[in-house]
Amino acid sequence: MGYILLAPKQLMKGLMLPPNIVYILDDQHRYGVLGVDGNSIIQTPHLDRLAEQGMVFDQSFSSCPICAPYRAQLFTGRYSHCNGVLDNEYKMHCDQVTLAQALKSGGYHTGLIGKWHLGYPPYTKEARYGFDYMAANNAEHDYYRMSYFENERGPISIDGWAPEEETSLAIRFLDNHKRSQPNKPLFLVLSYGPPHSPYERYPSEYDIYDPTQIELRPNVPKAMADFARWEIAHYYGNISALDAQVGRLMDALESLDMASNTLVIFTSDHGDHLSSHGYGKEADAGPDVPIWQDEEGAPMHPSLCASKGTPYEESIHIPFIAKFPGRVPAGQRTSTLMSSVDIMPTLLSLCGVDIPPGVQGQDLSQVFLGLDGPVSDSVYLQLLGPGWPHRGEWLGFWRGLRTERWTYARWHKGDFDPLLFDRDRDPYEMNNLAGQAAFADVQQRLEARLKQWMEETGDPFDYGRRDPDTGMLELGQKFIHEKYLDPTGVES
Repeated sequence: MGYILLAPKQLMKGLMLPPNIVYILDDQHRYGVLGVDGNSIIQTPHLDRLAEQGMVFDQSFSSCPICAPYRAQLFTGRYSHCNGVLDNEYKMHCDQVTLAQALKSGGYHTGLIGKWHLGYPPYTKEARYGFDYMAANNAEHDYYRMSYFENERGPISIDGWAPEEETSLAIRFLDNHKRSQPNKPLFLVLSYGPPHSPYERYPSEYDIYDPTQIELRPNVPKAMADFARWEIAHYYGNISALDAQVGRLMDALESLDMASNTLVIFTSDHGDHLSSHGYGKEADAGPDVPIWQDEEGAPMHPSLCASKGTPYEESIHIPFIAKFPGRVPAGQRTSTLMSSVDIMPTLLSLCGVDIPPGVQGQDLSQVFLGLDGPVSDSVYLQLLGPGWPHRGEWLGFWRGLRTERWTYARWHKGDFDPLLFDRDRDPYEMNNLAGQAAFADVQQRLEARLKQWMEETGDPFDYGRRDPDTGMLELGQKFIHEKYLDPTGVES
């Protein structure tokens, strides 16, 4: 098949119909856990086929690898210290245009189904941030005991496995749109909760992975091996179950004759350590799993209560597949570095919609179309916290960057030692080169680039005013949940 690759500016001139966008987002899915990414155990036929029909972005990263911050970066194209969502349970600043609002102003019908995590129901017009329709929950993770609000209406109980029900809602949304607004483009976000823990909550027919056959990364401590194999086997089951739902959605697009003009994206908000580097969920492990110490009795990392939020590859590196028949070249892979803040400007450009002022991400639409275009030498990484009660204690506050070869991160006031990894020679990040004389020039160069990132994005990490009790930057943040209010009812 031949491709006519038109630049985004041609879309703006009206030479092509604005594309529909279906953005499929799962939760806590690290890179490398798809068949198309070289995983020989996991069964993901539908996602593998999506990749064959589209383009795989092998260097896609979550700039703030926590659930709500990723979503805020996706919808605003701005870093967390600018959009207001520093961790889970924060309000987005109201003085910014979201992706849904921008597309809506460009004539799009907008919808979101599934996990929202940027506010609590009921979802009034103001609380939907530009989505015409929402069938959403904030952040429920018991996938057989869930409910959702349909805009202001609810709660509505879900029978069965939540992703299956959400996929049915998404198909209904597509069908209704086709019937009622056939000449109007749509933007639909289908946001799944799995494979986020609890890992074992998925249909039994996908419980097909034998923990004893799971190959562990060499950065999993031996003391955690049995637990790691258990959680990875169930993690794989979740993803195979989700894969089937993606297949249902792709079939629906075909049957509705919408596939030829729909940009389909599959990605995730961040990864999951799955016990790599000693990070595992202690509560999931049980009292008989000795994960607090390694095989020599030495303590592991200060936190074993984290499965994300770190600069390690397992946390920041996410899958990303884009399919757009006739426009995104099929069967290609790209090593272009892409950050979560880049998605908004890229999608708007592909749709011929103006990018709002204040967007910090890079327009990578040329890359999507198989053309040469400007790319960055690195992606900027950050953890701000602690919206979650102990995130700051567990992980500290850090900034970092990822190039094609290097990962570098440092903490506020040296709470932890800096990290420097040569990904070419040390893909599992087991040999920290920070502070070694032989790599002093590399660390100095990356530190200079990190400071440049802070300056370019206005990040006050090194100089900003901090709360004396939490150490958190004071950035005008506002909590959205009553558990973060003090007894007087004033936001803490």
